Amino acid sequence: MHLIDAPDVVPELSCYTTNLVAYLEPDDPGVKTRLAHAVRLAVRSDDCGLVFSQHTRVDDTGPPGPLGYRGAEDWPAAAGHLEAELARSGRVLAVADTFHLPWSPASETAHSPHWLLLLGRRDDRWLVADHFHALTPLGAQEPFLGWLDDTTLERALAPHTPWPAEIANRDRHALGAAVEPVHADRFRWLARTTGDAPAAPDPGGWACVLPEVLERVSKVLAEDETAAARYGDDLWAASRHYTYRLDVLAANGEIGADEAAAAAVSWGELPKVVRFAAASAARGRPRRGLLERTFEDLLHTNDKTTAGRDREA
Repeated sequence: MHLIDAPDVVPELSCYTTNLVAYLEPDDPGVKTRLAHAVRLAVRSDDCGLVFSQHTRVDDTGPPGPLGYRGAEDWPAAAGHLEAELARSGRVLAVADTFHLPWSPASETAHSPHWLLLLGRRDDRWLVADHFHALTPLGAQEPFLGWLDDTTLERALAPHTPWPAEIANRDRHALGAAVEPVHADRFRWLARTTGDAPAAPDPGGWACVLPEVLERVSKVLAEDETAAARYGDDLWAASRHYTYRLDVLAANGEIGADEAAAAAVSWGELPKVVRFAAASAARGRPRRGLLERTFEDLLHTNDKTTAGRDREA
């Protein structure tokens, strides 16, 4: 692994959206603002529990078509497809596993899907960028830009299955709406579909208005002692996305700065409380009252900043 300068700063979002913005921006300079307007937490229930969608799609405006997952069963085939996509598009969003990323605080510790960018190939090395920056429960994730040899990239992108239902749903809805097939058991990347992949059927049942969303999530977390641990990453991502939305809208004068600041504080508290509640529940001490108060505060402070967006949803 050969390090060079870190990639340019992009918004502090989830690992999906941070690198999605970096992928889209060269052809879509306004994508950062569009993403801020696209942020809206939606939730529905299925047989396995809650399903989250963090935003509406921002990758499907105009040609050459929306993104979709691609997959290959073995590394030689995957490497060939990745190189072809690099030649065609100049960059590739690839799906890695944090367990195998040397720069991730989850390295050799925890498995999780993680998007990163491939920007070039030279000899048997690949230029890899990861714009994701965050303080995670396992430590600080810093942006990365460097050359990985073929063996290291193969290991980084190696499939890990089966994923728990909440992670599988996170992957499926990472672009904002369900995308099929996800190819979770293969080496994976994303590419423009150019009309060759029909949209996945939507089962409906989504709650998209923030008060209803928060009420539904709060009820599940209060009634199921395992829910805080299973959905903590989804709520952490929502916190990052809404904080970003608030910053952009306040900077544009679309909402008041004071209201945005108060709402951002409550979004910042949410993942901390959920993480604490998950750890406490694991010790046999569920924190139902604390969770309910946190969601009530979140709804109160976001009331003035979401009313207009909720009417549009």
